[in-house]
Amino acid sequence: MLRLPLPVILVLVLASAAFAQSARLVKHRAPVAATVEGYDKGHCVALPKNIRICKLLSDDKDTFLVQKDGKNVGTWPGTASLGETSDFEVLTGDLDNDRRPELAVANHDGTSNGLGVDYWTIFIFPDPGFRHFTAPLTFSVEEYGSFGTFVTNNGRVNILTTSWVNNEDPKHRRGWGTYLVGQWWRYHSGELRPLLDRPIIARRYLFGFEKERQNAVKLDRVPFQWLSHPSTELVSTEFITKRVTMSKPGIIESVTREKESIRVVFKPDGEQSVTYLYPGNYKDNQLNYFGDTATGRLYPKNYLVSQPETWLKNKRATLSSDKDGELHVLWLGRQRKQ
Repeated sequence: MLRLPLPVILVLVLASAAFAQSARLVKHRAPVAATVEGYDKGHCVALPKNIRICKLLSDDKDTFLVQKDGKNVGTWPGTASLGETSDFEVLTGDLDNDRRPELAVANHDGTSNGLGVDYWTIFIFPDPGFRHFTAPLTFSVEEYGSFGTFVTNNGRVNILTTSWVNNEDPKHRRGWGTYLVGQWWRYHSGELRPLLDRPIIARRYLFGFEKERQNAVKLDRVPFQWLSHPSTELVSTEFITKRVTMSKPGIIESVTREKESIRVVFKPDGEQSVTYLYPGNYKDNQLNYFGDTATGRLYPKNYLVSQPETWLKNKRATLSSDKDGELHVLWLGRQRKQ
């Protein structure tokens, strides 16, 4: 029997998610400049049933707006990098295979200097008809492509979330390096659920990868295309979080929504309650990630469901920190019965 090396097997598995996209996932036309009362600048995407999604800019806020039959239905916060309102896209498709479409809005938040990382936030709504407006499922990715983040495979849409991580070579052949790390998910009932039969994957940023990024032609196929390379390897959740040195079990007592974040009151067992701000980066009392204890998977950056208060309150959880005390993860367990 022919035995293939692991990198080849990995590429074959990834390649099975063929680039040919089915009709169940549709990217709508590019945004066009529009005038909306109360805003200084904006672009909109027109959808069927007289609906349009607009990204708008005013003196004090960046906003997304849904209009239906000429009336405002709902808004949610967005980021207009350098005042740009045209850099977003809208997709519709059956993400959870229930024969009813969902709507996704992908917004370009900005691009870093140096490596040139593209930061995007994705918003998913369960009802493209917006009969009832609710806050979207939200999460962020570093590098995005319409059909390289939403990847159709055997009639199902898998979601590939990515982030750049600095860490040691997982096989200890080299020293520290920069890696693009990908995790696979599937949308279900307003949440992302990990695809446990698809491992976490990472590709080190070497010269060949740099050339690929610089010469990428089919940008709507990345980052999937980049992580289909033979040099991609398997990693664990700890590769993203680094080594944990402190873990405190406890319970989430309350959750309060603010403008673009939430305040989480967490009470470690036998200790006083502490308030954390999420999302947050590398500061005291700020949470960087939520994780799912049952699967050991880390949710994407800035992950929030439509109703975070209901999702989080009274759940058992474990607060973990890295050796420098800079990265804080709240691993979620079961909800305590009332």
